[in-house]
Amino acid sequence: MRYIEGKITLITGASSGIGAAVARVFAEAGCPVVLAARRKDRLDQLAAEIAAAGGEALAIQCDVTDEAAVEHLFAKTLERFARLDILINNAGIADHTPTTELSLARWQEVVDVNLTAAFLCAREAMRIMKRQQGGRMLHIGSLSAQVPRPNTAAYAATKFALAGLNHSLAIDGRADGIASSIYHPGIVGTELVRVEGQRDPHASIGGETTARAILAMCDVPDHVNFLEGTMLPIGMPFLGRG
Repeated sequence: MRYIEGKITLITGASSGIGAAVARVFAEAGCPVVLAARRKDRLDQLAAEIAAAGGEALAIQCDVTDEAAVEHLFAKTLERFARLDILINNAGIADHTPTTELSLARWQEVVDVNLTAAFLCAREAMRIMKRQQGGRMLHIGSLSAQVPRPNTAAYAATKFALAGLNHSLAIDGRADGIASSIYHPGIVGTELVRVEGQRDPHASIGGETTARAILAMCDVPDHVNFLEGTMLPIGMPFLGRG
């Protein structure tokens, strides 16, 4: 049985990488999808691809660090679909700046995109879902929310904080039937990942595999919450990793 079919799903950071893969997989599963990102040309291209495959997609250009833009995004979603069932909080950036060289401006940029934007989107989703008495949100975390790499102070701090935000949302939403969960991927092999030389296909998970894991976390009965999921390549050191 597929519980997710027909669920209105909003995906941030949908113009590339994990977000685009999630959009394709959820549309294939029968979900009308709202695609949000800053790059409108890529969103339009993806929406056209989904429509050509028989799905339904609405592309909305949005800077998710801008509160007014986020409010507009959710208002346009309601205008088109009259409800919102699932939020995939995917927008994010990586950073590998050594701590002693990390500027306040760069720190704030990472915090704004990885944490504040997730809060803004979750808040708007929760407002809608409370009125509906149901809904689901899933946040894209990272192994760095558990075991950070060197020179990732800003990135690791935001992913740890996102895990905390998820737990708070799960508590705050449960009286209204709202589930909140977080997915921690290892290396996925998207534009976000820095690669030197030729990429080993076994060293990353792959966008579609990641998207199908996210789908599985959301494709459960409405009263069930798949609170946390961790996925990584078998050969990737995790505990005690370098």
